[in-house]
Amino acid sequence: MVTISCSCGAASTTRRNPLRGLTVDERAALIRSAFSVHAGFLAVELDGSWHPAHVEPTEACFVLADLDAIDATDGLTGEDARGIRALLEQSHVGGLSLPVEAQVGSVRFRVTPADDFMGYVTYLVHDGPTTLLEVGVPRSEPHVLAELVDLFRSHGRAAVVQVDGLAPRIGLGAAIEGVRRARTASVA
Repeated sequence: MVTISCSCGAASTTRRNPLRGLTVDERAALIRSAFSVHAGFLAVELDGSWHPAHVEPTEACFVLADLDAIDATDGLTGEDARGIRALLEQSHVGGLSLPVEAQVGSVRFRVTPADDFMGYVTYLVHDGPTTLLEVGVPRSEPHVLAELVDLFRSHGRAAVVQVDGLAPRIGLGAAIEGVRRARTASVA
């Protein structure tokens, strides 16, 4: 089942698959240029004819189809299907690659596409079932995830939680730097 959603808030599900009938090369090109790809799922921009029928679209509408690997490989077999599934594991948002997940002990650091139509990403830090940080930002810089890992290694959980509280007000990069500076002993 394909979920169609629009920036205006309209959403629907459909059995129509926007990838059905496309060749493996056409699907691969669509996945590479998709709005977002993460963990076997993709959101691909569609034209206005796909707008959920119960609401009239406007010129400002931005229509996306959310598909999974089953939808993306529908009708493909063997090597073609494996190739498409492999492409779906290369995460990106708006053409910008997302950093690879990191783990330090039980603490997991990752970046995922945000649930919006702006190309934002969400930085997440979990220690088992506990969320230490969840911050949405407009762009993903690969070094930011590494900085969060480094901050955790140097200053622990409390520093990451402190970044979570500061980041919505001053930005993720500034919050990491501020917490690092505040927790580092100055040498005179």
